[in-house]
Amino acid sequence: MAPARTRRHRPSLWSRIRPTQPSIPWHTIAGASVAGALTIAVLGMTGDLAGTPILITAFGSSCVLVFLLPDAPLSRPINVIGGHFLSALCGLAIHSVLPTAWWSFGLSVGMAMAVMAAARVVHPPAGGTPIAILMTHEGWEYLFTPVLAGALVLTTCALAYRLLLRRLERRPGARAPRG
Repeated sequence: MAPARTRRHRPSLWSRIRPTQPSIPWHTIAGASVAGALTIAVLGMTGDLAGTPILITAFGSSCVLVFLLPDAPLSRPINVIGGHFLSALCGLAIHSVLPTAWWSFGLSVGMAMAVMAAARVVHPPAGGTPIAILMTHEGWEYLFTPVLAGALVLTTCALAYRLLLRRLERRPGARAPRG
């Protein structure tokens, strides 16, 4: 008798493309979304009041991480502030010595990735910061406003949100969004 052929299991296309991350409770999604929206509004308003913008597009992506995945290592305050600061530094360095071209965009992002990794402050949204610098032809003042000032405001909002959640969780019988 011939041995039975065993069919090797191949995952279906659907199993390869369906979401694999765990589901997030609706109350957490709602709380994080409101906190992210308010943070972006605060960044915009603060910039208007200060007379200088402190909102950059990469901060939208940072809000996704710090509010929806607050326990992720990449969401830590040092990663948010350090990642954006170092990435801006890389973008400004490239912009000051090289022409703005397709290859300088890649070089600035690659350099930012290497510097963030070496400094152990990887924050993926910060990879967009050098692109913004090269696209807008910003000067060295961009390092402090909007990048550093905005990252500090964003981190302060995220920490305030976490503190609020902890206080709500301590109340007896209260079900607070976990984040």
